[in-house]
Amino acid sequence: MANTKEKIKKKLQNDLKLSGFNIRREFCSQLVDKFLEAHVDLASNEIFNETVRNICSTLETQCQAGHSIEQEHINRTLEVCLHSGYDRNETICNVINAFDFPKLYYNQDRKIYLPDPQKSILLAEPEVKSKMFLERYSKVLQRIKRVVAHTLLKEEQHHLSLQTVDYLLTLSEVTLERTLVLGALLQVTDGKYVLEDPTGIVQLDLAHAKYHPGFFVENCIVLVNGYYEDKVLHVSTMIMPTGEDYIDSRLTFGNLNYFGGPSLLSLKDSKRLKKHLQENPGGMFVFLSDVWLDHPQTFSKLEKLFEQMEQFSPPVAFVFMGNFMSKSHGMEILNDLKKHFKRLAELIEKYDILAEQSKFIFVPGLADPCTPHIVPRFELPKCVTEDIERTVPNAIFATNPCRIQYCTKEIVVFRADIVAKLLQGSLHKPRQEDIPKCVTKTIIGQGHLTPLSLNALNVHWDFDYCMSLYPLPDLVVIGDKSEAYKDHYKNCVVTNPGQFCAGDFSFKMYFPANEVEDAVQDCAVDVIG
Repeated sequence: MANTKEKIKKKLQNDLKLSGFNIRREFCSQLVDKFLEAHVDLASNEIFNETVRNICSTLETQCQAGHSIEQEHINRTLEVCLHSGYDRNETICNVINAFDFPKLYYNQDRKIYLPDPQKSILLAEPEVKSKMFLERYSKVLQRIKRVVAHTLLKEEQHHLSLQTVDYLLTLSEVTLERTLVLGALLQVTDGKYVLEDPTGIVQLDLAHAKYHPGFFVENCIVLVNGYYEDKVLHVSTMIMPTGEDYIDSRLTFGNLNYFGGPSLLSLKDSKRLKKHLQENPGGMFVFLSDVWLDHPQTFSKLEKLFEQMEQFSPPVAFVFMGNFMSKSHGMEILNDLKKHFKRLAELIEKYDILAEQSKFIFVPGLADPCTPHIVPRFELPKCVTEDIERTVPNAIFATNPCRIQYCTKEIVVFRADIVAKLLQGSLHKPRQEDIPKCVTKTIIGQGHLTPLSLNALNVHWDFDYCMSLYPLPDLVVIGDKSEAYKDHYKNCVVTNPGQFCAGDFSFKMYFPANEVEDAVQDCAVDVIG
């Protein structure tokens, strides 16, 4: 028995070394001893190989490839591998601020994402701007290559190829029948557009272009085909890049926690959290946007909402999105907003069950104090929120955007008026009834919350990854002053609650345990129940 154990230890050490992990012999012995104590049959080649893969994956999430392994890494590895994916840092509900999102980079050699050791800064160098757009393009290109490869496997008789701009520039003329060119749409002068990718730039003739569903605005990444002649690409069709199901994107992330939170692993696969979700099918979130605390009816409507929710079932969380004032001018706004939040705290305090069992999450709008119109933006200042935070322990003031992890579900919340900007800048204006579908196709196809030019909505260059939707979450909530809508694409639900105070005091309720089609429900304060 002792002889067999020594062979296993030596074999484990060699296999880990071949995988790029330098592990000391005493740590290797500790791993083998713990696995054998847990009745893991390491003598079986199949189980041994699976165990090695799990160890490598867990060490990789701790960013230890190529570095020496310490005791803390061994402890975490044992914790994860011996508890069927259980991590002591698993959370049922967690709010993640934008500036805490994991920053990752794509390793070209290994074809996977890894933690980026380079920290982002607000005042970034000029070259970061070009790197930002290149990163957006690279993510879309990854997805499109997988889709094209999948299409080739299913429809080999109809070859579909993806080309770059320099492919066109080497030719005098060519017709792109089953060929697509992927690039960023740019306007160089009024009415004159070009397509740009890392290999070059080509002028576009859009006179006879047909547009698939989506908003084709400056800086967005598009697929085009047509014919190339006299150094001009005459576009016949312009297509929004297709989205990709979470399960297909996930392969490039391994077990890495790409979403954020204290866990080292992605909680999508947690058996314990999945079981909790199934056992609590009534768990829900309430989303309200443009909750103007200075509106004369706001508090009476919120009081009615709280009464109905306490009788019905306390939500997991109320998510209030700004702007929190109907008018955002003048220095007195801070004092006024502080008074309104204090009044809101007193209202919440009246409902003991809600105050104890529900979270109250506040996401600022772009007109709320005290930062400029640039995303991601910080949470509301402490001088405004200190009273409600003291009175309501479950009050959480988040950034814009923010992420919410509930069991195995991933939610992205963003407050910005993007529909009007998309309509204003798009080459093709969809019909009114098609707007929800086009918004959904655009943000999922681009894998980005703000697929706009920086003139339309500015982004901190070095924090552009915070706006990414890759891989796709389960729910994207975009608080917008446009009409409320909901749609879904590639198993991702996209919804806008609409303005709470500007209409019939309507909002959205999200039931994470429901199927995609029934996950989001329309509600109004006066018609609940």
